[in-house]
Amino acid sequence: MKTNTVAILDDNQSIQFSELNDIIGKTAQYYFENGVFPQKNIAILGLNSIEYVITIFALWKIGAIPVPINTRLNESEINLIIESSKCSKIILDSHFAETTTKIPKIEMTIKYSGNNYKAEIQANENDTAVIIHTSGSSGVPKGVETTNENLFQSYLASANAFNFSQNDIFLASLPFYHIGGFSIINRALLSGGTLVLPKSLKQDDIVNAMDTQNVSVVSLVPTMMQRIIESGIKPNSNLRCLFLGGGASSDELIASALKEKWQIVKVYGSSETTAMVTACWNDELRNNPKSAGKPLLGVEIKIFDENYSSVEVGKVGEIAIKSKTIAKGYANLDELWKQKMHDGFYLSGDFGYLDETGKLFVVARRTDLIVSGGENIDPREIEIILNAHPKISESYIFPIEDKIWGETAVALVVSNSNLLTENDIFEYLRLKIASYKIPKRIKFVSEIPKTELGKVKIDEAKQHFV
Repeated sequence: MKTNTVAILDDNQSIQFSELNDIIGKTAQYYFENGVFPQKNIAILGLNSIEYVITIFALWKIGAIPVPINTRLNESEINLIIESSKCSKIILDSHFAETTTKIPKIEMTIKYSGNNYKAEIQANENDTAVIIHTSGSSGVPKGVETTNENLFQSYLASANAFNFSQNDIFLASLPFYHIGGFSIINRALLSGGTLVLPKSLKQDDIVNAMDTQNVSVVSLVPTMMQRIIESGIKPNSNLRCLFLGGGASSDELIASALKEKWQIVKVYGSSETTAMVTACWNDELRNNPKSAGKPLLGVEIKIFDENYSSVEVGKVGEIAIKSKTIAKGYANLDELWKQKMHDGFYLSGDFGYLDETGKLFVVARRTDLIVSGGENIDPREIEIILNAHPKISESYIFPIEDKIWGETAVALVVSNSNLLTENDIFEYLRLKIASYKIPKRIKFVSEIPKTELGKVKIDEAKQHFV
């Protein structure tokens, strides 16, 4: 069977392209009969599955707007998103059927029989296609309104660089509530390729799916990539693109992956930019592992100073992005979105610089920069030094409030030796960096608390210093 005849498959079932539209129509009718109507926001809570993908397509058929919800949230956080996004219904898979919500629940399912949804919905390019939530300040979730045009332009930009086609086999290796995971659905749909659903998003199931289905395109976060390298796992023969993003990746990880013939593409983007807007691969990555690469098709990047003026090549400033992939805004947070835009450029909140060839280098998140006694401290600089210590596996540097200095840097350290002490680390750092950069407190932990996307759970990290 040619791979491009199969639209979606998992361990237990597959859906052919020839039957896809009919199944979507019948499933759309099921949801319509259960109160899903055009232009309504519909929350979705479930693990990655074929049912989830068909549900997305069915909502689009109706003209409703899917609002994927992070499956790791508690009920109060789920209901906060439902309320802030003004969702009218929530679709849940069997894993979350008992979740208590403030709105009516619908069972997630696929319909292979029954009536087709007949209404014709005229979709416009600026209509919201999906609302993806990203972390907000003061505990307020930000729902990024991604339009049909955003999704299409994001696909065109990446397809132009990586030649996606109907022969590609895409692995759904990130959760669908994350823009990186949702974009995998988008690329598979628009390219006519096959979308493969692993049994779960655990390492063994992802690796097994890569091998058994011989996937060609996969997206991973650095944490997962690191574990795969450490396990000695080799790439499958058909793999041609491994998009690596969602967090900082070390030069050592890049070098190790390239040495093992993994086809690494280091990418930079966010929910607000509809996933990747820059990419670095092949010799460019080998020669410049710190680089996030050059802008993709239709993407313009500038580096702004505090007055929103472009800075000279090589100088660090805020990364600003102009592209048709930039989202419409934050749902019901218009003023906050206005603060993120300047002269058509999205203000990312990240700091970096462009080199003379136009390659982007991301230095630090603005929220990560530590200002202590008027001095700026780059936490990534300290982490790189700490992680080079033979008795340290991983570290995380972040600020806590200080009455005298405003902020002070502290460190969580994962050690591979019981003999390493706090004083050993202080002595080690004194030889490497200026004294004001040295963390004031250090805590040894068994692991850095992270989400499945490899991002540190800052609130949990701070609990070690309460």
